[in-house]
Amino acid sequence: MKNYSTFLLALIVCTSFSIGCGPSGPTPDLQGKTAEELNIADSKAELKTRLQEIADSGEAGSALAGLKESIESLKSTEGALAEELLSLYNQLESAKDASKIKSLASSMAAKL
Repeated sequence: MKNYSTFLLALIVCTSFSIGCGPSGPTPDLQGKTAEELNIADSKAELKTRLQEIADSGEAGSALAGLKESIESLKSTEGALAEELLSLYNQLESAKDASKIKSLASSMAAKL
């Protein structure tokens, strides 16, 4: 009887661990994509939000991933704005000082 109880308890524990362990639905195809490709802003509003986040933190680094590509995507509709933002982006990319990063990112966000 003791072996049966132990077996039953082990079965209940194993069953409870396996509940919910299955496919959760389709996942997006991310394989082979770079960080830049995954972080491209889909709209000016999203681009502005990302720039404001950089301005708030004063840290660029990996936050710049996909930002240049997002700006370049504006060229087809707003060429002059895109060129102006790319010029500021180049300065932002090389900036090391947090206050300079904040200033550049704020300036870029204000143009959107």
